[in-house]
This record gives sequence, structure tokens and C-alpha cells, in this order.
Amino acid sequence: MGTKDQTPKNTSGKKAILSRIGRRARLVYLKILRIDDPPERIARGAAIGVAMGVLPTFGLGTILSLAGAFILKANKAAAVLGSFVVNPLTAPFFWTLSAVVGSFIMREDYGSIYETARSEGFLSGAGWAYLVFLVGNGVVTAVFTAASYYLVKNAVIRHRIKKARRLARRRERGHH
Repeated sequence: MGTKDQTPKNTSGKKAILSRIGRRARLVYLKILRIDDPPERIARGAAIGVAMGVLPTFGLGTILSLAGAFILKANKAAAVLGSFVVNPLTAPFFWTLSAVVGSFIMREDYGSIYETARSEGFLSGAGWAYLVFLVGNGVVTAVFTAASYYLVKNAVIRHRIKKARRLARRRERGHH
């Protein structure tokens, strides 16, 4: 009978997951930077996507992001990419933050709100806990939406400036 390796896998598994998240985030970031549209329109799309991702849209975030981008004349690709900010790995962070912020605003004990949501579920009778969550989620959504607009807009502008400088340096070297 052979023995299995008894070394703990916690740290390497967590590192692998974090590495995958980092690579995926970088890929989304680079895709957004390379979109050919005005920076404001790209940023508007990304912000719409982030909003639809953070709001409890029950799996409809991507579709609602596209609809919002269409209505608000934003970049649709950036909206879809922005909606991926919330995914199965980041959702617990946003849900917890929403509950904490909502508890603070509504002057509720976070522990009791958390326990009610955990035992009854937000959608099955925990009305007050869900209301506290929604209040916090509204604030969290507004903050992350505004932040994503300005961060994406500035990142696209900086990326284009660097790209133009690189191109100018190449042209200069080619002429000498």
C-alpha cells in the first residue's frame, strides 16, 4: 500500500488561484486599454459594467451592461469587460462590504444581519437584512462605479500617450 504525499496544499493552491485571478485581471485591463474609442466612452462603458456587476442582478449583469451601454452610448466591449469585476471569486468581497456598509448606515449590528442572511438567506424571508444589504450595495456600487470611470479613463489616456511616445521614438530612430 503506497502512501500519499502529506504536504499541505493550502498555500500553493491559494497562490495558483491568486495568480490566475491576477492574469485574468491583467488580460481584461489590457483588452480595455486597447479598445479603439474615445477614453470617455470606454470609461463610461467600463463603469456601467462595474455597476451591473456589483448590483445584485442575479446573473444578468452582462446583458444589463450591454443594454446600459447601448442606451448611454458607451463602449459595449468595455461594459461587458467591466461586468466581470464581480465573479465567483470577488462576489463575497462585494457582498460582505455591502452588508458592512449597509449595517453602518442603517445603524444595525453587522453580526445579526450576517447571521440572519446566513440562516434564512437574503431572498427567503430576511427582508430587513436584504434591505440593509441593498442600502450598503447602493453605496458600494456608486463608489466602485465612479472610481472605475476615472481609473479607466486615466489609464486609457496614459496608455495612449505612452504608445504615441514609443511610436515617435521609433520614427526618430528610423530617420537617422
